Amino acid sequence: MREEKEVSNHLKRNLERISPENSIFNYHSGRKAFLSLGQGNIREWLETFLPNTRIILEPKIIGSMIGIQYINGELKKVINKNSIDITESVRSLKIFPKNLLIKNRIEIQGILYDDKNLSTRNNETEFIENHNFKSQSKRIKFCAFQIYHCKINHFQSLQELKHLNFEIPQTQFTNFISDIEIYLQCWREGKLFTSYPTNGLVLKINSRKLQKYLEENKLSIPWAYAIN
Repeated sequence: MREEKEVSNHLKRNLERISPENSIFNYHSGRKAFLSLGQGNIREWLETFLPNTRIILEPKIIGSMIGIQYINGELKKVINKNSIDITESVRSLKIFPKNLLIKNRIEIQGILYDDKNLSTRNNETEFIENHNFKSQSKRIKFCAFQIYHCKINHFQSLQELKHLNFEIPQTQFTNFISDIEIYLQCWREGKLFTSYPTNGLVLKINSRKLQKYLEENKLSIPWAYAIN
């Protein structure tokens, strides 16, 4: 209990105030809610960082991206990638907490995925439509990977999500750019992140300070990159 309280206090100290205009949960229906991952020449992207920049590798899970908002510890709203309110469609699913110990307003991004479909690369379409949530409830899982408006490093934020009883993705770390090709080859050979349906890897800069420095480009997430 003491550990949970300490974790909760650490997260509360590092949550930024969320202004209405900066919240994706206030977008009009149809507006794209989530920024795209960077894609293209991975070497050019990596060469913009110092050689010892810590990079986290996560699975690029095939599924439906959603955002979850909690206010006063209670589930308030769930939206899909087009800012459509799907709260009632997913409220009955037991895939993420309905209540949190932390009472601050907190906004989380993650992905719904089919736990039974572990195919890779060839299946890049979303696995379900909104009206099929209940019919496929036994197969759906949710993986959380980002806390919005939070000042802590990426790996720390994943640990905070875990303490809040969310499933978080498996991760690998490297400070060496040369390691990335090795991880990519392991994924291609089916030796990495085999618990998920995937179509690649996501590389993320761990340092929140560096992330904020890069966030001037709002068309994509400049500190996260997809490769396959």
